[in-house]
Amino acid sequence: MMERVERGFFGKLLVFIFAVLAFIGLVAMVLSVGNAYINPQHFIWTTVFGLAFWEILIYNVVILFFLLTLRSRKAWISVLALVVAIPGFSKSYSMGKKVEGSNSIRIMSYNVHNFDHVDGKTDDEQFANQVIDMVREQTPDILCCQEFTGFKRKTTRQKCIEIFAEEAGFQYVYYNKKSNYAGNVIFSKYPIVKVTEDSGFGQENTYGVMVSVDAGEKGQFHVANVHLLSYKITDNEIDILTSTTERQNLDTISKNLLHKLNLAFQRRSEELRQVLEGMPPVSGPIIVCGDFNEPPLSYNYRQMQKAGFVDTFTKVGRGIKPTYAGKLPLLRIDYVWANDGVTPLNFKRHRWKASDHYPIYLDFNIPNQ
Repeated sequence: MMERVERGFFGKLLVFIFAVLAFIGLVAMVLSVGNAYINPQHFIWTTVFGLAFWEILIYNVVILFFLLTLRSRKAWISVLALVVAIPGFSKSYSMGKKVEGSNSIRIMSYNVHNFDHVDGKTDDEQFANQVIDMVREQTPDILCCQEFTGFKRKTTRQKCIEIFAEEAGFQYVYYNKKSNYAGNVIFSKYPIVKVTEDSGFGQENTYGVMVSVDAGEKGQFHVANVHLLSYKITDNEIDILTSTTERQNLDTISKNLLHKLNLAFQRRSEELRQVLEGMPPVSGPIIVCGDFNEPPLSYNYRQMQKAGFVDTFTKVGRGIKPTYAGKLPLLRIDYVWANDGVTPLNFKRHRWKASDHYPIYLDFNIPNQ
């Protein structure tokens, strides 16, 4: 039990200020963790708190430190905030470890950002060649790309996909030839077949493409490559928001960013509903990977869990492993989801910065096959 400390006026004022800050931190943490239960189409204003979980957690830890330094009993407010954070922490930080297994298969997901290199100097074809080299080095059996566009001048996107597949060592390719929405392409070293037309993915109107994979003695399974609407926040807007010399534009930029965030969260909620309703009526192993543009403390993340999918990072990943390589830190928005027909063995985030996303991959196997 913390002993009562006699304080002067300024000591009491300081404790009062930090107690208020602690209460603000507690409310922010409740909104952050609670965001997963609120459909942004019905109420949008908690989404930013879900996005800022790590920043809110750090804030509460700092306030707790000062309250403990002041030997204030009001420290219980910050302690309560950290208790509330536990469910969010379990989704955002993994203490998993690699599992040994036979007949493993490796699937990689990577948003190639239309082959627009973050350095602003590397041209599209050079970037594509770098991706090919990286893929060869990481040896995925299946590669799911988002935002895959043509990268050679005077060469069609279809031809670029064929060139990429040959150079990267993939014998099979599938993408929607009628539409280039989000540039979803699945490359595979195993035979693949488009899913039935009876499903939303078969009609290809669910923000992604899906195939059945026949890996021989390693098993058969489905793979969906999904890309949900991005935030469309530019680096210039982030620079202005964080710059001390652009304060005259701060109000306008802040309102614009909030508008983009709110619109994206609402639209993605509808997109994911279509993705889940469009799943083919099949049983067996299913992997859904891609750029979801959603943090772990989001409504869409919880909807994937309710649909029976597991965020494989939380099972066999380790650490925080943000997947967004842009100027907004600590964002994990790319996932490899799996149902109970899949056994995750090892999850990795490959810290290779070229796109505004990092590549991620999962080693897994199909039990009893």
